[in-house]
Amino acid sequence: MLPKKLNMFRINNITKDNKMVNNNYLLMRLLIIILLLIPSCKKDNPIGPTEERFDAGPILFVSNKSGTWQLYSMNEDGSGIKQLTKNSDLPISDARWSPDGSKIVFVSRDTRLSLQQMSSALYVMNADGTGMYKLTNPPIESFSYPLDTKPIWSPDGNRVAFSRLMPPEISGDFDVFIINVDGKNETRITNYRNLLEYTGTFVDDSTILSFYFDYARYDTSGKADGKGQIAYLDMQGNYHTISPYEADDGAPVLSPNKMTIAFSSLGTRNGTWGRFLHLMTANGINRKQIQISERQHESSVDWSSDGQKILCMTSDPNKPEQPYENYPQDILIFSLVDSTVSKITPFPYKEAYSRPTSWRRR
Repeated sequence: MLPKKLNMFRINNITKDNKMVNNNYLLMRLLIIILLLIPSCKKDNPIGPTEERFDAGPILFVSNKSGTWQLYSMNEDGSGIKQLTKNSDLPISDARWSPDGSKIVFVSRDTRLSLQQMSSALYVMNADGTGMYKLTNPPIESFSYPLDTKPIWSPDGNRVAFSRLMPPEISGDFDVFIINVDGKNETRITNYRNLLEYTGTFVDDSTILSFYFDYARYDTSGKADGKGQIAYLDMQGNYHTISPYEADDGAPVLSPNKMTIAFSSLGTRNGTWGRFLHLMTANGINRKQIQISERQHESSVDWSSDGQKILCMTSDPNKPEQPYENYPQDILIFSLVDSTVSKITPFPYKEAYSRPTSWRRR
C-alpha cells in the first residue's frame, strides 16, 4: 500500500489556473511512486542477466574458495579446475547435471532479500551458464524457514524432484516434491510427520531411490533412534524399504545399469565408528563395505557414465587441527575394475572446503 499522503492526492483537483503547478507536482509524485516500486520489483525477480558463459568440465563441485560458496568444475583426473559462478549474492550449495548434460539445476538463496524471504530454492541454467531462472518458490509461513534441497532430474529431463523442509521445522520434517522444469505442476509426493526424507536417484519416471530418517522409531531404551533407511518411493508417496531394520544407511546412488547401489552406512572399521562406503544390489542384498580411505566419513556422490567408477567424498569432521579450521576432506574416484582410488581434491582443505555434487553422464 502507498503512503497515506500519496493516496490523498487527487488528479481531479487540478484547475485551469493551477494546472502547470499541479502537473509538476503530479510528476514529482509519480517519480516518488516509481522509486518506491523499484525495490519490490527487484525482489520479485532476483535473477538478473547472466554474468558470462562458461565451458564446464564433467565433474561439478561447490567450494568456498572465493569467499562465498560458488559452483566449480573439473576433469575426471582433477585437472582443468574452473570457477563457473561468481555471484556472491547467490551462494550455491548443490548442483546436478541434467541427463543429457544440457542443463544444471542448483540450490541457492538470494542473500539480498530479508531473512524470511531468503529461502533456499532451486534454480536452473543452461550448461554454459546462460538462461538462468528460479524454478521453485518455497512457501513462506509464520515461524518457518523455507528450504528446498537435494534436486534430482527425471530420466527424460522434464521434471525435477527435491526435498523441502516443511513447518514446523523444529520437528525435522522434510517431504519430497516434484515439479516440471518449466516451473509448472509442483506436486507434493509425501506428507509424513517425523520423517526426514531425501531424494537419491530416479529409477524410472515413476520411482525414486531415496532415503529417510525415521524419528518415530525407538530403540530398546525408549529413545528415538532416527536411523537412516534406503527405500524406493513411488509417485503416490509409498515407500518400499530395502535397508535392514537395524542398519543406518544414507546417500544412495544408483548405477547407470540400475543393478548396483552405492551408499554410506554407519558401522565400524578397524575398531573405529564411522560412515563408510558400501555397495549392494538394487534389491538391497549382498551388502559389502568398500574401503577407499582412512577417513571417518565416506559417501558416494555419483557414478561414471560407464558404471565402472564412483565419485566419492571423504572427511574427518572430528579432526580439525585447530578450532574453527576446516577439517580434513578429499574428493576421490573409486574404480570398481581394479579397486584403485584417485584423489582429485581441487584445493588444500586448509584453504577451502570443497564438495562434489555431480558427474556428467554424456
